[in-house]
Amino acid sequence: MSVNDDGQMSNSDSFWEVGKYIRTVKRCDNGYQLCNHMKKLIEERSEIEKKYAVMLSEWAKKWNSFLDKGPEYGTTLGAWKGVLGEADEVAELHTQIAEKLMLQVHATIKVWQKENYHKSMMHFKETKDFEDSFRKAQKPWGKRLAKVIAARKEYHTACKTEKSTANQENNARGDPAMSPDQLKKLQDKLRKCQQEVESTREKYNAAVSDLNSYNAKYMEDMTEVYKRCQEFEQKRIEFFKKTLFQLHACLDLSVDSRFNQIYTNLHSTIGNMDYNKDLKWWSANHGVDMAMNWPTFEEYSPELQAISKRGKSNLGSDGGIMITSIKHSREDSFGSFTDQPGPPPQQQQQLPQQQYQQQQSQPAYKTQPSTNSYAAASSGGMDSSTISAVSLNPFGEYDSDEGEQDEETKQESDERLSKDSSPEGDASACAAVAAREPTSTTLTAAQPDKLEASNSNPTPPLKLPRKSIAEKVDKAHSESPVNNGDNPFGDAELDDDNDEGEEPPSSGWMVRALYDYVKSEDDELEFKAGDVFTQIALEDEMGWCRGKKGEKIGFYPKNYVERI
Repeated sequence: MSVNDDGQMSNSDSFWEVGKYIRTVKRCDNGYQLCNHMKKLIEERSEIEKKYAVMLSEWAKKWNSFLDKGPEYGTTLGAWKGVLGEADEVAELHTQIAEKLMLQVHATIKVWQKENYHKSMMHFKETKDFEDSFRKAQKPWGKRLAKVIAARKEYHTACKTEKSTANQENNARGDPAMSPDQLKKLQDKLRKCQQEVESTREKYNAAVSDLNSYNAKYMEDMTEVYKRCQEFEQKRIEFFKKTLFQLHACLDLSVDSRFNQIYTNLHSTIGNMDYNKDLKWWSANHGVDMAMNWPTFEEYSPELQAISKRGKSNLGSDGGIMITSIKHSREDSFGSFTDQPGPPPQQQQQLPQQQYQQQQSQPAYKTQPSTNSYAAASSGGMDSSTISAVSLNPFGEYDSDEGEQDEETKQESDERLSKDSSPEGDASACAAVAAREPTSTTLTAAQPDKLEASNSNPTPPLKLPRKSIAEKVDKAHSESPVNNGDNPFGDAELDDDNDEGEEPPSSGWMVRALYDYVKSEDDELEFKAGDVFTQIALEDEMGWCRGKKGEKIGFYPKNYVERI
């Protein structure tokens, strides 16, 4: 230790300097804070392990859902599942790591900290004890040091005064103007200063000797307290080492037999992939090894005959239809249909769609006159007579309740139709038919100009319901063997109800709009009556077609247009 000329201690960082022990004391407080930091470190790592486990589980759940609904199959699907199973098992291990970190490591640090650091009002008890012990050991040496500093200051001051007085006496001795009395006073002052220098010098030497003689005791006392601080710090470091080993044991998955087993199982699962087994499974479930209910001859059954393809959308909520009180007769139903020629094709095409809708909506038990009446009326050459619209009943019979009531009227009209060939007779016959069925609509069949005038602004038919949006329509078109132009049975035509069963040419069919159609959805086509555009896809089972009008492509109901 050194002392400067101003009597202050030198700027030294030595532990033995006065007050420098405070850094060792502060180390105890730092130990408590390091315990807090260690706990924080464990908490954050535990949260990371939890989040990692949750992310692995969510990842496995997401891809498991994909595989359950996806196209993969067989042992290859098992390999996919094995990878996701590894994620679930590793997630479970990391969840256990997070729990161990908090229940074992974090809890241990908390208990040790509480046992070794006892907080008082302002300080920890251990810190206060170390500081008091250092102060007590350094206090005697500090007092001696203070005496040395004071003696040094007095000595240096006396030396300075003596030197100044000697200069004045030397100058006065060479000055002739200086009187002998004044010179004598300066010489007396110089002698006193010299005596003062000797006196302070002796005191300074004595103080330094006393300080040096106490250095050994001072070092012994300070070392004893310092050893106690070192032992306390050693205890903290050893605990931290033990804690970090405990942390290592929680994080080290290589020593966990389950961890090695996870990847052993994963390797085995991937090795179980066998393309022969997968292809055989596919062949048995979706390929050539599947069983097939090959078509066989089926006898005609009226009860199982489809009534109308277009009428499916108007069925009841249960999707079925019930026909009651039907008397089937082969002669009545088919004979009457073939005995008389039907109306000309152009007149059939000119029947309004509204009349067709009304015919389709008639209940099964309310039938209209048989087709032979319509054929007889149309073949008689009625020019301006009103023809009663009739429904095509394939059985040619009335229901028992209504048929019995109108039997007499029916016979009279049939006789009149067979006898009369004049327009007046035809008109009277049609009037009789109309009288029998008051709900039927009328149509002038023989006057094209009047027909066109009546259809200039006709009431459009009911819009058929869409089975679904465009995806289902596209799916129905793509999956239907008729729409794909691929008839697996080799027949020329399977659907007699659809006269456009063949695949449209690349340029499509030209159609003309019969009515105005306003689209209700974005994927539909809008047009006006008389517009001509192209049909580019076949009609689906719900009666919807796809067409192209200019640059726009969309869906439209088939009963709103006619092919040209």
